[in-house]
Amino acid sequence: MSVDKDLVIQVSKDNTEYHAKILWFDDRDDSKELDDHLDRLNPDPALRSRKIVGMNVLEKLEYSPNTNTWENGVIYDAQHGRLWNSCAYITDKGELKVKGYWHFKFIGKTLTFKRI
Repeated sequence: MSVDKDLVIQVSKDNTEYHAKILWFDDRDDSKELDDHLDRLNPDPALRSRKIVGMNVLEKLEYSPNTNTWENGVIYDAQHGRLWNSCAYITDKGELKVKGYWHFKFIGKTLTFKRI
């Protein structure tokens, strides 16, 4: 399990691919219960009724031993209903850095998670 200040995820491995699902997120600005948040902006209408808690948001990451990174993944942004390319690495402090980007790694957003 990993956490940034607003999001807790659980990372798992399935064969050679790594995945992450949402366990908790900060919803203090909303009057709804955490379990009532749905994936309403998903481009697939059939998925708009799924709950955000428990949803896989990071998929297909593959470990690259040459660079000690995870590459070729896909991250889903439920706030905007978009899929982004993704990569990840672990810092010297043991933090997990996950980057979502569109085609070019230098243009994107990085989330930092600490193991709990």
